[in-house]
Amino acid sequence: MNDTQNNPDAPQYFVVGNRTVQLLPLENGGMQVLKLDWDTGRFVPGADYLPKVMFGKDEVERVSEDEFIQQTELMRREYFKGDNMVFALYQLLDTIEATAKQEGRLLTAEELEIIAATQRKTYALFDKECRFNENYFKK
Repeated sequence: MNDTQNNPDAPQYFVVGNRTVQLLPLENGGMQVLKLDWDTGRFVPGADYLPKVMFGKDEVERVSEDEFIQQTELMRREYFKGDNMVFALYQLLDTIEATAKQEGRLLTAEELEIIAATQRKTYALFDKECRFNENYFKK
């Protein structure tokens, strides 16, 4: 773990099964728990996940912020479709992965970096660009 992960005042990121969960410290000393919602792709209150991330073992992994973003975007790409800039970028990623698969090869280091950088961008854009049942939907 890096120093940020050991700092109790810093956000903490987890993957529980396939769901991403974040613990966000509040100014009053409390903690907000948010989980990825399978129905909308947004983060919703997830207090029910607090015992899982604090005491769970098998399906709980504490991850870096970047790993958290990558997993969140993988799930959004898998469960949702849409017509906006975020989903245009998802299609680009799907094309990169499909091309490598069609050519019977692993993704190159350059392709992996493009995917990671693009997913960081889509993560940042999702809440701004996506309006559920208007320009994106559950598959």
